[in-house]
Amino acid sequence: MLRTDATYYFAITAYHATGKESGFSSEVRSSLQGTDITPPEITISEPPVTRGMKIAHEGKTITMRGKATDESGIDKVTVNGQEAKLLASGEFQAEVNLNTGDNTLSLVAEDIYKNKTTLSFVINRILQEEFIPGKYYALIIGVQDYTDESIQDLDYPIQDAQSVNQVLTANYTFDESNVYFLKNPDRKEIIKALGDLRDKLTAQDSLLIFYAGHGYWDEDMRQGFWLPRNASWNDQSEWLSNSTVRDYIRGIKTGHIFLISDACFSGGIFKTREAFIKPDVSIQKMHEMPSRRAVTSGALKTVPDRSVFVEYLVKKLEENKEKYLYAEKLYVTIKEPVINNSPIHQTPLYGVIQEAGDEGGDFIFIRR
Repeated sequence: MLRTDATYYFAITAYHATGKESGFSSEVRSSLQGTDITPPEITISEPPVTRGMKIAHEGKTITMRGKATDESGIDKVTVNGQEAKLLASGEFQAEVNLNTGDNTLSLVAEDIYKNKTTLSFVINRILQEEFIPGKYYALIIGVQDYTDESIQDLDYPIQDAQSVNQVLTANYTFDESNVYFLKNPDRKEIIKALGDLRDKLTAQDSLLIFYAGHGYWDEDMRQGFWLPRNASWNDQSEWLSNSTVRDYIRGIKTGHIFLISDACFSGGIFKTREAFIKPDVSIQKMHEMPSRRAVTSGALKTVPDRSVFVEYLVKKLEENKEKYLYAEKLYVTIKEPVINNSPIHQTPLYGVIQEAGDEGGDFIFIRR
């Protein structure tokens, strides 16, 4: 959604010298041999007054700065009849109040002999479109207790999932009513939650998916899997493949989806991997471009039950003071601490979920 409010552009729509004149009549001027009859010169340094130039500015006033020069000395500089602050060097400054729409400004420099130069131009105060996001949803999954005795139970996934849930709802714009928390779900429960989100979310909304639990990489199939509570070691029918997760992500017609996976072999969600920062792209533009991104706790290898990855994920989300935080920037802040503090030097990965609808944007965390 876009709202026009609070931020403005100042567009210079016209700029011209309306006159250079002497304060004396032609008869007096002709009798004043050796007296200065040359009007002052004016140079404007701020704002940059150029025909057609648009100047981004926030607030209801604009500062005019410049310099007026004359061989006899400058007596005064006015803007719309109000005297500007004037230094002996001829430098001047004036604060100008602006109304919405066209504002005609008349800048006059006058020397001690009342010779005047007048510059006139129009500044158009235009409301700028402001970044207004939709709702933020989260699907948080923690699986640590398995029905199949041949699959080892874990100790920390639910605790980790609760920590992620806490930091999202306390520090960021995730309302508790929009968080789906699944504790030890089976495959059907996960699929149902993904289906419900597909029906509920709109194009303006954003979705974060977090999974902590067992993962498995099938080398023959070249496919990664999540293992829900009811997974059986000898039967893959209750496993949840990365391709199925990707297909549901592709089917959810929302602006941005960010997947965080803390599981063994979680890097299998990527067909290709990339990491690149776009610091020159505005929050508005990043929000306009759909994104389907993921960060995983490691590549195609096992990761510890006690997650250093989640520890630093939560820590960096808590410590962040920025109003808007790119998911990619979050990844950059956790990558090195995870590598340095993991007993196996695990390396988190960040990238695009291929063939899922990514168009170059990024998930944006908004701090409360």
